[in-house]
Amino acid sequence: MSRPAGNQRAEPWHLDAAVRTVRVSGTDWPHIDTGGTGPVLVMLPGSVGTCEMFFKQIAALRQAVRIVSVSYPAEPSPEKLADGLAGLMAALKIDRASVLGSSFGGYWAQFFALRHAARVDTLFLGNIFITPDELFANAMFAPEFVRGHNAVDLQRVWRERVAQAPDSELKQIQTDMLAGRQSAENLKARFVGVIGAKLCPPLTLPSDRIVVIDCADDPIIPPASRQAVRDRYRGAEIDTLPIGGHYPHIINPDAYDAVILRRLMR
Repeated sequence: MSRPAGNQRAEPWHLDAAVRTVRVSGTDWPHIDTGGTGPVLVMLPGSVGTCEMFFKQIAALRQAVRIVSVSYPAEPSPEKLADGLAGLMAALKIDRASVLGSSFGGYWAQFFALRHAARVDTLFLGNIFITPDELFANAMFAPEFVRGHNAVDLQRVWRERVAQAPDSELKQIQTDMLAGRQSAENLKARFVGVIGAKLCPPLTLPSDRIVVIDCADDPIIPPASRQAVRDRYRGAEIDTLPIGGHYPHIINPDAYDAVILRRLMR
């Protein structure tokens, strides 16, 4: 994981000392594993961010839950990512776990549940989309924009966009990630995965083992996309948070954590 030059301040989301790497079929899978004997929760960040994006959940839940937060590799294919995650779990000697994916991480988590259903306890789908069509109205997700920029330029344009946002904790974290904490190649691969996303075939996982988390104020996932997720997973638990934007694990962590704990500790 590369680090931004000149950034010497230790931020609460800088969890370098906790990051370990497992090589799966020739590909590195960095991750943070809190250990412990509680129920296992694998956490997958969205397009912008590393395993450190779940730093608040790692701090708040580690006494009750074994969290494995994953920085997945620069690979856009949901099938390859799903199989790689299965390999990581095998290497960590985890037979089954609940899996929480946010945004693009939640999109391809569906394919993990499709291809490795026996490994999934509860599937948490956070701020996800079913297909990306509704996202294309946002110029930053337009296929021609993503394909038309090399990795370094794509990262630079996103960094410039974030710089225009009002100051906030989320802005500081995203700026840090886009300054090099997350590699440009990794960022580009995730956006290629978003624009090329396809409908996941129906899951065999029972609907009562699926939890959908979304936010009423999500600026990235429009209402039509949120409804498509609900329609796709009828019978699943739906938890709509009134605030949280696209990053409720950072903006509204108490409510986000409550959803997790209610399911895992019942």
